[in-house]
Amino acid sequence: MMNRQVSTFMQSYVVGVELDDSVEQVCQILDQHHLHCVPVFTPDKQVFGVISASDLVHFATLHDDPKQQRAWEVCTHKVVTVNASMSARQAAELMVEQKIHHLLVMNQQHIVGIVSSLDLIQACLLD
Repeated sequence: MMNRQVSTFMQSYVVGVELDDSVEQVCQILDQHHLHCVPVFTPDKQVFGVISASDLVHFATLHDDPKQQRAWEVCTHKVVTVNASMSARQAAELMVEQKIHHLLVMNQQHIVGIVSSLDLIQACLLD
């Protein structure tokens, strides 16, 4: 399993948000699609950042009215990306090294999927 490529178990259906979407809209999208993380896109569809559920919890503790804030204000700007041919082992090592739970899978400048730590665990259990 650990030699399998990320492309074989990544989530290829990617739901994102726009820079100026409100935190309330981001929460609705996460809830509606049962997600823990969404990329934040610029108007020209480039990845600007990532918002995770834990980012939202942390942000909410620091602001009086977090729902009025915009996605670009909340997101993590240090986006960790990989290519679809990366092995599961490399992806897992990168997640541990960076202390993150999601990787954006890119093909040149375009996002083609997201892989989470849960996806890695599930892939291990299914093999």
